[in-house]
Amino acid sequence: MTARLAPATMPYRDKVQAAFDRMPRSWMPPFRLFTTLARHPELFERFIRGAPSYLSGTRLSIRQREVLLHRVTARCACEYEWGMRVHYFASEAGLTEAQVKATVHGNADSACWEADDALLIRLADELHDTCDISDELWPALQAAFEDEAILELLLLAGYYRTVGYLANGLRLPPEPNVSRLFPAA
Repeated sequence: MTARLAPATMPYRDKVQAAFDRMPRSWMPPFRLFTTLARHPELFERFIRGAPSYLSGTRLSIRQREVLLHRVTARCACEYEWGMRVHYFASEAGLTEAQVKATVHGNADSACWEADDALLIRLADELHDTCDISDELWPALQAAFEDEAILELLLLAGYYRTVGYLANGLRLPPEPNVSRLFPAA
């Protein structure tokens, strides 16, 4: 896959370099998504400041976050970000190989999901399909999650759908050493 825009190259502007310096070492050299956005330093800064998934004070476990985001990025057919999530977070989140595969080829009824996981898959699917939460799903979410956690889930889903638009629209090639292809059905 050939990217539609060339990334910014070193030396980066001071604010961009400072942002890269704050990122985990395992994210270096900076990911193609970040270096492409760094072509527009003001936009890059707003984008990374808006990243909701790593905020302190989260009401979600890493597993909850990753079940949702694996499904959101899979439903967006965003191989770039889905592969990143598998590579960097699936193991830490305790996702099995069957569960990772089900984020692409399964649904909320897949046997691999526990009840709360299935709710998150349903949420990702409803948001993707309708940009809404059904009156049937809402009380189930409220029974399983604090209201503030539901707000986080909505923000995460929207933010990572935006990541899907960026990665897919820019035709970003997968990063080295991450899952390059969705698992076979």
